[in-house]
Amino acid sequence: MPGKTRSVSEARDLQRELHEMVGSFATDPLGFVKWCYRWPVKNESGPDAIQTKFLEQLGEQVRSRRFNGIDTVMPIRMAISSGHGIGKSVLGAWLVHWVLSTRVRCRGTVTANTNDQLEKKTWAAVREWHSYLINADWFESNANIMFRKNYRTSWFVAPASCAEENSEAFAGQHAKDSTSLYLFDEASAVPDKIWNVAYGGLTDGEPMFVALGNPTRNTGEFHRVCFGSGRERWTSMVIDSRESKFSNKALIEEWATDYGEDSDFFKVRVRGLPPNADEHQYIDEGRVRQAQTNVPYVIQ
Repeated sequence: MPGKTRSVSEARDLQRELHEMVGSFATDPLGFVKWCYRWPVKNESGPDAIQTKFLEQLGEQVRSRRFNGIDTVMPIRMAISSGHGIGKSVLGAWLVHWVLSTRVRCRGTVTANTNDQLEKKTWAAVREWHSYLINADWFESNANIMFRKNYRTSWFVAPASCAEENSEAFAGQHAKDSTSLYLFDEASAVPDKIWNVAYGGLTDGEPMFVALGNPTRNTGEFHRVCFGSGRERWTSMVIDSRESKFSNKALIEEWATDYGEDSDFFKVRVRGLPPNADEHQYIDEGRVRQAQTNVPYVIQ
């Protein structure tokens, strides 16, 4: 019995030390990612340069606000517009785990452009990387929610469809003494109505809104926050897939040959730039802007 008692006591001490260590990364998301996963994972030893830069900027914003658990701070608003294959879904999973692990009674909603993307990629990454967490046993996760054990209704992050008729799922998410997190994946195709409802959850506590995606449209809220009038209030990064060590360089070269680097396909899928022509636009934006200058436009 004495031996068993000591084992229980030692386990409690280890848990206390783990809580203290994980909690120390509340303002350091990069440190959390490096320390709280059982690296190496999938032959990687940690985040790459692009992911590192994003996490460093996020940490700087958190530290500059100095949230004290009482007084509301300005929301953290960060966006990545990029080509394919730079590790955005994995980055989103890390953000979910960091917030859940370091913020008592946090609440979050994760969405993506389609239910298939949300279920099979975005939320699948959250569930997969949960298994690599050093503090994985603090949480339960399934297809519908990830939550702190014994606090399912007050300390959680959950996926939600971005269908406009589901907009109420994004309303009323407040955490006055903690963090309210919104994570939008493939955000270019998330309807503006969903964005506008989510903005209402940024009014108290330490709110965070992170939007990631390929810029498939040259209109809409994602375009506005990355390239338009909303950019000054957001910390946005534009990433060319060729800068990432994860992207398929051979395939990118093939696309460059087939489509050309100035094509809308290449701009969106590789360079992280919006297309000249919107998916629903008959006359592309370049010609519209040319016409607005009253200079004759000559079709090549």
